[in-house]
Amino acid sequence: MHKLLINKIKKYKSIIIAKHVKPDWDAQGSSMGLAYLIQQNFPKKQVYIPGDRLDDNKDFLAKELTDEIIKVSLVITVDTAVKERIDFNKFDLAKETFKIDHHINIDSYADFEIVDENAIACTQVITLWANKMKLKWCAEAANNLYKGLLTDSGRFLFPNTKASTFEAARILLENGTNLKKIHDSLYVSDLKKKQYLNYAFSKLEVTKEGVGSIIITKEDQKPWNYNYEDYKSALGTMSGLSEIKIWALIIELDDEIKVSLRSRDFEIDKVANKYNGGGHKLASGCKLNKIEDYKKLVSDLKKVIKEGNK
Repeated sequence: MHKLLINKIKKYKSIIIAKHVKPDWDAQGSSMGLAYLIQQNFPKKQVYIPGDRLDDNKDFLAKELTDEIIKVSLVITVDTAVKERIDFNKFDLAKETFKIDHHINIDSYADFEIVDENAIACTQVITLWANKMKLKWCAEAANNLYKGLLTDSGRFLFPNTKASTFEAARILLENGTNLKKIHDSLYVSDLKKKQYLNYAFSKLEVTKEGVGSIIITKEDQKPWNYNYEDYKSALGTMSGLSEIKIWALIIELDDEIKVSLRSRDFEIDKVANKYNGGGHKLASGCKLNKIEDYKKLVSDLKKVIKEGNK
């Protein structure tokens, strides 16, 4: 499949790279990194990236993306486990589709796919693929891919970090990644952001079993005026605490209630599946129908700890 992806890229004049809705840095880093790789190695290709972005990078915008172009294009999805989460509502118009991912493969929605469930990030899958195919690198590709690798691995501290993760990091560092610039952009914040994190942490509830939860309602969000990814940063305030074995961040949005689940030891993906979600054993996401349902979610997470599902 690795060679097949190269052949498909060579075949098409226009290539659309789609990620999941409300992207994190692995989704955006994968899409932008792959786009820069294609641009570097196949400069005559027209590459588009639709959907939301986490920064003000305007490269590969999809303003001129018409139905006529889509119908003769290859669509590559990155970091998107299931079709319904693709941030591109004209996916089915594409001539051919290719999925690159690292989540548990419960939905083979594309014509072709490269899925490595053991990889900690989709950017890891793309980096190792590019290296295997001996593609030429540029700093923009390396920087974007490293952002996803760094964040999805929790700065290389999450349990699924493997030797292959560090191999991907080595490849990126040797091909233009600016370590300080990336760390500063991701982890140096202003005073307001620290105040938000303190506020979010003040809402923490912890059960005697060790389930920690923070709820950020729309009312809570009014003083801050952040985007989803900024609100989601509060998830990290619950990690590294011995009293918390599983932690959940619930964020009320206009159109849905998003939940992020994390654990150091206990398998939480099956609980996420129960609530219209999924992901990895120690890092998953799901959705609630209403805020009050968080009590049922916490109850299910307490059972995971009681039953010792490590």
